[in-house]
Amino acid sequence: MICKYVIMIMKKTAILIGLVLAFTIVSCNEKKETEIHKADDRMMQAARSLNVKVDNKTDPVCGMETDGHVSDTIQYEGKVYGFCSTGCKEEFVKNPQEYLPKMN
Repeated sequence: MICKYVIMIMKKTAILIGLVLAFTIVSCNEKKETEIHKADDRMMQAARSLNVKVDNKTDPVCGMETDGHVSDTIQYEGKVYGFCSTGCKEEFVKNPQEYLPKMN
């Protein structure tokens, strides 16, 4: 009787160990891709900032903080809005009503 009990425990242990090993092997074989971002024109322009006072704290298009990172501006409805790049300004000009709610 004890032999049957020991054999049953050994089988369950072997199955459990097998499942853990299978999970470990599958997890280790997953390839994790690393995203590499190269600097594009928007990032390069953001590095060159203008010394101007703007009415917004973040770029309404990409969300980047404008404090010290304004490389282009536009006057719209009596306010001066700053953008991190000309690309973001151009996106804003296409549809200002889409981005105005994002202004703070």
